[in-house]
Amino acid sequence: MGFIREGPRRWRRAIGALALLLVVFVVSINLYIQLPALEPTGGASSPPLASSESPSSESKLRGSKLPESKPTDSASTVGYFAYGSNMNQRYFTRARGIVPARSQAASLRDYRVVFNLPGLTDLEPSFANLAFSDGANAYGVLHEMSEADLRAVVGSEGASYRVIEVSVELENGTTAPAVTLYSTSIDNNLQAPSRRYLTLLHDAARDRGFPAEAIQKYDPERGTYVPVLSEILGALVHTFIWVAARL
Repeated sequence: MGFIREGPRRWRRAIGALALLLVVFVVSINLYIQLPALEPTGGASSPPLASSESPSSESKLRGSKLPESKPTDSASTVGYFAYGSNMNQRYFTRARGIVPARSQAASLRDYRVVFNLPGLTDLEPSFANLAFSDGANAYGVLHEMSEADLRAVVGSEGASYRVIEVSVELENGTTAPAVTLYSTSIDNNLQAPSRRYLTLLHDAARDRGFPAEAIQKYDPERGTYVPVLSEILGALVHTFIWVAARL
């Protein structure tokens, strides 16, 4: 009888230990993703790109010089223009596991970034998309990466996006061919993106030196947020993306 009574206790202890390991795993992944990246050192500032709303803006668009970047080989890389969470270098490399050969700020003329792509739940109500807007600028990051990495990015973004070819303006005033993602599966009546999502965009815009109006657009305080629930869902989203990128 004692052995029979001990059975359920062992199962409860095993389930408790497994739950604890899962919590530790999720927390560890999120801490890893959120730890500050190493700051680039040295180098002169590049001339700013003009803002569509504030041509006299003194903000400068800066390229990334993270030490883990791979050597650039233009013959084996393709340009990917990211304007959503993928323009956040820390998230892109640590959560998605992709290390571009080079990353630099860029802008796409006659487009603007909007949040009309339906999200996952009411806690993650919308994601970034592109919308045509004559004379506007969509600010983002041009990642130079392998075709295999680009296929991984496209495959992970879901069927609602399609790949389009564009020409983006770089920080030195030149243009470069690139591909980006665009969706026609839109809803213009969605809530603001989650605070988690806007934080990724805001950090990237600030670190890259986007114009002030672009940085303000991604103010995390404008995001959808429910205490505790948003934190749990955000942690699970980051963990799922980290695991899926490594399967």
